[in-house]
Amino acid sequence: MNAIGSRSLVAKNLSRFKLITFDVTDTLLRFSRPPEVQYAMAARRFGFKDVNENGLARSFRPNFRRMAKEYPNFGKSSSRDWHWWWRTLVMDIFRDSHRHMDEPMLERIASQLIEDYKTRECWTKIELADQVIRLARENCRQVGIISNFDPRLGEIVSDMRLPQVDFILTSYEAGASKPSPEIFAQALDRCRGTVSPSEALHIGNTPKLDYVGARNAGWSSVLVNVDVDVEEEMEISQNGKVNSGHVFRNFADFISVLETVEFKW
Repeated sequence: MNAIGSRSLVAKNLSRFKLITFDVTDTLLRFSRPPEVQYAMAARRFGFKDVNENGLARSFRPNFRRMAKEYPNFGKSSSRDWHWWWRTLVMDIFRDSHRHMDEPMLERIASQLIEDYKTRECWTKIELADQVIRLARENCRQVGIISNFDPRLGEIVSDMRLPQVDFILTSYEAGASKPSPEIFAQALDRCRGTVSPSEALHIGNTPKLDYVGARNAGWSSVLVNVDVDVEEEMEISQNGKVNSGHVFRNFADFISVLETVEFKW
């Protein structure tokens, strides 16, 4: 198919949508290095040389899960704020893995990491992220971002120089996290003019949060940057399976399908 034909088919495939939104982490952007490496770099910056990266890695997941359970959505509904949430998480990770670190150093490391994660120091673009946003812009009226994130996201998107979008909606700002239908409803409210759920498409990388969350809100959705051979990744405990035709290893595969076949949403 020639370039004109490809563009025509993409336009046809996306013609039903007045809004296309994207998740961010592992959809448009990914960490430039694992958290334990970034955390160790911050500690060394303050003169702490004896850093055990494996210990940090072992401590990260259980502490993150605990904080997410005790203070959901970065503490939004509690008396604490997102700064406190991240500062507590970082300090607890280091306390578990480096028991001899003093509190003032922990405070400095946590504050530094909160600032570092606002910048390109900690992030890299997913391949073709810019292209797929521009493709959405060219073939849809409005483009947005919906992410379970804290208020730093706007600064991150700006510093990473992603193509301009019409709005960025974080779970912290919305007071609701994916997969809740509420955050998708608030995204529709951000649009110019009336957009119904059936006229919206969400693109993300997590089955439950992005794919099922959007579809339960009445939207269309697809998954990108996931391993389509990993069957358990497609299992949703209370919602059946993700349609395998809506799952793509990367943006290149997604764009290729949009350019070559009539897509079944």
